[in-house]
Amino acid sequence: MRNLFLSLFFFTQACLCVHAQTLSSKPIRIVVGFAAGGGSDFVARVLAQDLGAVLGQQVIIENKAGAGGAVAARWVASAEPDGQTLLLGSAANFVINPLLSKNLPYETNDFLPVAAVARFSYALLVRKDLPIRTVSDLIAYAKQNPEGLTVGSAGNGSNTHIVATAFMFTTGTHMRHIPYKGTAPALTDLMGGTIDVLFDSTPTVYSMINAGSLRALAVTGPEREAVLGDLPTIAEMGYKSFNASNWFAIFAPKKTPLDTVNRLNLAIQKTLLMPKVRKQYIDAGNQPIPGNSSELDQLVKNETANYKTLLSNAKITLD
Repeated sequence: MRNLFLSLFFFTQACLCVHAQTLSSKPIRIVVGFAAGGGSDFVARVLAQDLGAVLGQQVIIENKAGAGGAVAARWVASAEPDGQTLLLGSAANFVINPLLSKNLPYETNDFLPVAAVARFSYALLVRKDLPIRTVSDLIAYAKQNPEGLTVGSAGNGSNTHIVATAFMFTTGTHMRHIPYKGTAPALTDLMGGTIDVLFDSTPTVYSMINAGSLRALAVTGPEREAVLGDLPTIAEMGYKSFNASNWFAIFAPKKTPLDTVNRLNLAIQKTLLMPKVRKQYIDAGNQPIPGNSSELDQLVKNETANYKTLLSNAKITLD
């Protein structure tokens, strides 16, 4: 009987060991809500390259494009909460869309914050034949011609629309909003002279600015961008409170164990501090932002409060 008990005990332990090895050998999936090759995909892939080595697990990127990232968010929200399936989210997923849409296929409380990854600012662009060289020139021109300037965006309620609106509120100016289906066609029309002004993400346009294909007046973040070192911030131009940027962060399904969240957070922070990873992000116009999960949670709460006020004052809706 004793021998039978011991045999069962060792058999059970062997099964548990095999099961643990199976779990640890599963790749971690970071789900991106946009197609491969875009800005969010780049941020995820740079992180994954070295995060896998830190964790001792393979980390793969899975692109689930659709509905402005909502398809990916819904998919991760319903995934097994074991730390193996994560979402690369942004302010659009967790702040802007929840404030503007009543019919999202997910709730922000379907997730736990894991770790912030990177932040990027926007460049204030004008068409090259405008007689405008500085932010002060633009403000003066807009005030003298309140219906004379047009500002494009990636669509009504998009990040670029909200940044443009924040700029107009801060500077007391008005420009006629022209929404597009994405910033790519808006950028094409800016270069063609169809619209006058556009805010576009620094990682998207910095190479064109440096090549002289676009005229940029400033960046919208709290500090100058390494890839555009000579370009001032809007805050430097006399609007000290102005700060508009977007961020990417990792989120997990809400029932993921907290020890798993903490393990992932520490690994992500360690990865973001690697010189190679930092250089890849900074060279592409992104700023790595390591921090704990509580700091990410507070970031989402703070930005939700700020955006709620701005969207209400500007009467921005998705209708």
